[in-house]
Amino acid sequence: MKVFGIDAATWDMIKPHRDELPNFDRLMEECDYKTVTVEETPKSAPLWTSIFTGLRQSEHGHKDFVVDEELQKREDIDGTFVWEELENVDSKILQVPAVIPPINYNTSYEPEGFGVSSDLEELEADRKKLMQKSKEVLEEDPEFFAVVFMQLDRVSHFYWNDKELILEWYKKMDEVLGELLEYYDFDSDEPLIVLSDHGFAEHGEGRVQTLPEETPHGTLEGDHHEDAVLITKNVDFEIDQPEDVGKAILNHFN
Repeated sequence: MKVFGIDAATWDMIKPHRDELPNFDRLMEECDYKTVTVEETPKSAPLWTSIFTGLRQSEHGHKDFVVDEELQKREDIDGTFVWEELENVDSKILQVPAVIPPINYNTSYEPEGFGVSSDLEELEADRKKLMQKSKEVLEEDPEFFAVVFMQLDRVSHFYWNDKELILEWYKKMDEVLGELLEYYDFDSDEPLIVLSDHGFAEHGEGRVQTLPEETPHGTLEGDHHEDAVLITKNVDFEIDQPEDVGKAILNHFN
């Protein structure tokens, strides 16, 4: 089973540009796809925790990367991640941003900029580095592989109004998908999930504002939106909310 996460990906950028995003286009041609409208808080840390524990935010209680000025750790999350439950499954997990730095399991990776950079050059270096690391892990053919790319979220926060730049980053993420899909056989019955934790929009367009417009790092042009991307193939489980992804993973292996 393969799970490819692209933090902050939105259909609002993908659907109008399918002709420029050949791998997203292929996925939409050959897989099922839908919008998952997040009912709880559309923030990365609690959402990726829900996605990979099968628990709602109200159940695992994890709210953010930093709580009461304390950087949160894995030990602060009240819940079991799916790979921790799948003891007899060869699982390799890369860069799940439930905490900072992101979680790895049965493999190692050190992100550029501690995983929180907003520098475009550093983000691009991290994208390429994580893509290469993902390919190396996929060469080992684990039974369960998951990776999350965070770079699009960082770029969207600071450059959302520069749609040419944003589209260039969607093309970069499309390239990532193309490289990773080389390790997926569309004619097989192996489950595939490609998803975002939340979508993206201008400040004020989402159901709730998740981040202030003015930050110590500069003005944010965009904010999280509750409409997330979901693409699946060979997944025999209905996914309507983020926590259903974790349930689908456990359902497959159990």
